Amino acid sequence: MPDVLRWDGYGHLRPNNPQLVALTAGAVSTTAAGTIAPTTSAGAAPTVTAVTAFDQYGTFTLTPVTGGGAQAAGAVAKVFFANGMPKVPTAVMVTIYDQANAAAIAATGTAVAADQFSISTGVVLVTAHLYTVTYVVLV
Repeated sequence: MPDVLRWDGYGHLRPNNPQLVALTAGAVSTTAAGTIAPTTSAGAAPTVTAVTAFDQYGTFTLTPVTGGGAQAAGAVAKVFFANGMPKVPTAVMVTIYDQANAAAIAATGTAVAADQFSISTGVVLVTAHLYTVTYVVLV
């Protein structure tokens, strides 16, 4: 299928495109295409659940769990696109909401590439809190 049919004039995948594949939750440090995976910055055994996500936008729940590890500020999750972007995205907008404290957490998209990006925070996430993470990728 020619790219002109897959992508709109702004470089976004068309919503009715059969190649618009839903992303799934991955285990810690998973690097498979089409997954969203927590990292050890969210603890030794963090989880990603409730995924409603695609390459260019999505929402998921991140639960930091120490399991013997220690959380740290930095990349707490990674999004691996199911279908790579036609070029490195211009921007990745991220919001993280701590459901337990009813507060937003400062977050940003980092290490942005045509096939993936990281979600990073400037603060340490709290063990067992549920964090709603939403992202939008601009190509």
